Amino acid sequence: MRTDVQKDRMLIRSDYQLIPVNFEDIIFIKALADYIIIKTAKGKHITLCTMKEVEEKLPSERFARSHRSFIVNLNKVSFIRGNNIEIIDRDFRFSIPIGRAYKRDFRQSLEVA
Repeated sequence: MRTDVQKDRMLIRSDYQLIPVNFEDIIFIKALADYIIIKTAKGKHITLCTMKEVEEKLPSERFARSHRSFIVNLNKVSFIRGNNIEIIDRDFRFSIPIGRAYKRDFRQSLEVA
């Protein structure tokens, strides 16, 4: 993934374009084979990248890995029920799993946020 990271956003390649994505707009990031989906309130962007690569580009105080296939914006978490993160807004609702291997670190990240 070729990205350019600034203080509050990163540039990603999606649909043959370089697109700026503000960190505050990201709801979650999901792995999809060799690609990732960056989900925002306005839509989604698909780019060729690994979860590890994108995780290194994101500010750790605002984002945490909850599962091997998900990175979550901590500011968007509404609540946690069991092993699921619930993200609710008036226009959408998402339930994202918390993997066993990530549970402790994710909860610690949430307490700091």
